[in-house]
Amino acid sequence: MASANILLNYYNFDGDWARPHLQNLFKSLPHVLILPLAYREIQAWDDQSWQSIYGVGGEKYANILNPFLSYGYRERDIEWFNPYRAESHDRQLDRAELLFFTGGMPEKALARLAQLGLTDKILNFDGIVAGASAGAMLQLDTYHITPDEDYADYGIWHGLGLVRGLDLEVHYLDTPLQNECALRAHKQHGMPVYKMWHEGGLLVQNDKVTVLGNVETCA
Repeated sequence: MASANILLNYYNFDGDWARPHLQNLFKSLPHVLILPLAYREIQAWDDQSWQSIYGVGGEKYANILNPFLSYGYRERDIEWFNPYRAESHDRQLDRAELLFFTGGMPEKALARLAQLGLTDKILNFDGIVAGASAGAMLQLDTYHITPDEDYADYGIWHGLGLVRGLDLEVHYLDTPLQNECALRAHKQHGMPVYKMWHEGGLLVQNDKVTVLGNVETCA
């Protein structure tokens, strides 16, 4: 089980709202594995298309990498998990001390982990697990989906169960739909729903939740 979980909105965790809580954690973890697995099929379907998004110089590469560099990591300290490469993913996970799941659609990342036979490996990982947006949601036991361009309807989904007892409303903008869905999820789950603004997140250690930045609670 992870020693801590970091739940974020976006790749802006180098901001002053997060740094005081994360810098000591990151300082003790020299090896990071980034897992970009929540992408849509129209974004990546083979190694070449995956590289165009997440490879060096790819569309999302710098946005994901740069916050880590600001904490003193070097590019060589950071590995990228590419599901289309034949390298040993088991070995990558064994080397890692911090796993970082990127954004997109959480159920797609979970399905790819299962397809690769790595779900149990993640469940037994004893370092820190972090993620942004979908990468935060998939860490939860259950999470709700607020309708958007990817999802037509509200729904309840099951995640990895690394974090229990809370739910998230990511990319919170105080819209009527977001507030309605957060309240609905709170009533269904009977647990708090943390509504995270752009500069907002949570640090969960030993069942203690520390709010990072701008977060509201529906409880």
